[in-house]
Amino acid sequence: MSSWNSGLFTDITRFESLLTAFEKVRGNAGCAGGDGQTIQQFERNHRPRLAALSKALRNGSYRPGPYRILHIPKKRGGTRPLAIPSVVDRVAQTSVATGLVPLLDPLFDPDSYGYRPGRSVDMAVARIGVLRRQGFVWVAEADIVRCFERIPHDPLLALLEATLSKEPEAGQLVDLVAHWLEHAGQEFGQPGRGLPQGSPLSPLLSNLYLDQLDDTLEQDGITLVRFADDFVLLAKRREDAEAALARSGDVLQRHGLDLHDDRSRVVDFDTGFTFLGHLFVRSLTLKRTTDPAEDVLSTMRDLARTDADAAEDAAEIETERRAGYDRGDRVLYLQEPDRRLGLSSLSYCVRAQDGRPLLTLSPKRVRRIDIGPGVEVETEALRQALHEGTDLALTNGAGETLGWLYPAEFGRGGLQLAQAAVTLDPARRLALARAIVDARMRNMRARLHVLNRGLEAGAVRDDVIVAAKALGRAIRKLPGAETVEALRGHEGAAAAIYWPALGALCPGAPQPFRRTRPAPDGLNAAINYLTALLERDVRAAVVKAGLHPGFGVLHASADRHEACVWDMMEGPRAVLTEGLAVALFLRRHLTAEMFEGDGPVRIARAGRVALIRGYEAAMDRPALSPHSGRRMAGRPRLLEEARALARHVRAPDTEAFAPAIQDY
Repeated sequence: MSSWNSGLFTDITRFESLLTAFEKVRGNAGCAGGDGQTIQQFERNHRPRLAALSKALRNGSYRPGPYRILHIPKKRGGTRPLAIPSVVDRVAQTSVATGLVPLLDPLFDPDSYGYRPGRSVDMAVARIGVLRRQGFVWVAEADIVRCFERIPHDPLLALLEATLSKEPEAGQLVDLVAHWLEHAGQEFGQPGRGLPQGSPLSPLLSNLYLDQLDDTLEQDGITLVRFADDFVLLAKRREDAEAALARSGDVLQRHGLDLHDDRSRVVDFDTGFTFLGHLFVRSLTLKRTTDPAEDVLSTMRDLARTDADAAEDAAEIETERRAGYDRGDRVLYLQEPDRRLGLSSLSYCVRAQDGRPLLTLSPKRVRRIDIGPGVEVETEALRQALHEGTDLALTNGAGETLGWLYPAEFGRGGLQLAQAAVTLDPARRLALARAIVDARMRNMRARLHVLNRGLEAGAVRDDVIVAAKALGRAIRKLPGAETVEALRGHEGAAAAIYWPALGALCPGAPQPFRRTRPAPDGLNAAINYLTALLERDVRAAVVKAGLHPGFGVLHASADRHEACVWDMMEGPRAVLTEGLAVALFLRRHLTAEMFEGDGPVRIARAGRVALIRGYEAAMDRPALSPHSGRRMAGRPRLLEEARALARHVRAPDTEAFAPAIQDY
């Protein structure tokens, strides 16, 4: 091993270290990664490529490539994602892992057997046999829910940074690992979480993260045997094993992980249990194999039915879109000054200026109606909207909300008093505000990565990558903020990094880009318009969840200011307003010709149509809700988030609130 005195990062990125890593990657005989390049193709010119890799790692120009993602059936049902990096990335990660193992492995618990030099499944199995003979006959089987996919990045990076704190150049190495983790999170659509199974570095990082749990779980009378994310707790008494299992669930939750309730249990050796592919029954240990079941045919049938339904509805959906309605999102936009909203029987009817009906729509299919200037609304349509629970928002020509008409709701006083109590409690307010700022900054960083990767080949911007890394360092400073004002300061510092980087990705935006009101340019105007759309959706979710729109924690509560709405907007803003505006310019759905005037610009009709369509398409895209675990469209996810906040304010000590990290 090279002398660490020369610097950890320097040693790991030497050509000789990378060459050794390549020999190991070649010996593993793995497949190509997401870039399609095989080991054999890389090998044909591997020395110049390794020299270029060493230079790129050291000067900061290195960028990881795409993953090849496969879904592998699990023995207990379901699948696990296997994410395979490109060959060049595997070489770099193997070199880092090789350099870190001598530093980290001696620190790990002796009863951890997974992916460690000189340790194996057979040793873990033998250890269980020894413990049984010593009287440890009660076993708590613990199954972590998607451990690799859910390990949180920031605590892991903080742990790595602390562990290597005395090593020269450790900070550069931690930044490189953070770069890989951020890239993986973006690839998987869950920024801030997950270790890619298939990465040479992931086993070591998972052992580092889980090792901090080992000492906590092992107490008097309890012994842990762990292989990567699989572990059992052994005890001499049943009650000790049950207490250990309960404690393990609490410990894992504090570290961002969970136990499978239906797969975790306490048994004895007479009953038997399975661990690491072996069946333990009394004094016998038997190898056991199970063929994973795949229900491909059922999945294909479901897809066929979905495709048939989509084809049947396509013509009707297009007709509705032309009239300004997107049924997937249940919002009716009336923005043309020659439109009139009335009733036909008990359905809404949109008519042109000459009285010609353009659209007839059941009120059951409308959640909200946005009414622009010059649109007429008949009294009976207003009454029907109140009866059906349809919100009406009056907007100006810039898309900003002038006011609301919505049904009266009562009986939420207790919830809103609880919300006010959290707002007035300094410690609870700070904790909640920190979670909100954390989500905001993570999504800012995620948008920069997504937009940068979406540029044409050769156009990816290194300055944006640098900005994203700087945001990562800013995120890691948030736990040290001791006041809400300090959090606002961190967010402001992050914004100073974010806005110029975002503007640099947008064709035609002034450079350096600054966020200003009123809008002096098209990008600012587009963000303003999209922000108004999002504000109405978030407000609707906040009100429906029973929260008071004016009680905020990050944004100060004040008269005529809906602080809770703006708090709840912090998370999705980067995706649904700022990043979306840039994406629409990049796709040329928005062009300079759609913005008029000098100084404060005005959005032409074509621009407003493009913004609404882009926003609705983004809202219509299904994604996994972190609060229910179900896939759903944007507005239901906003409502779930508002309801999660409502649960938190009712029980702030037991119901944690974590805003969604979104990647649309």
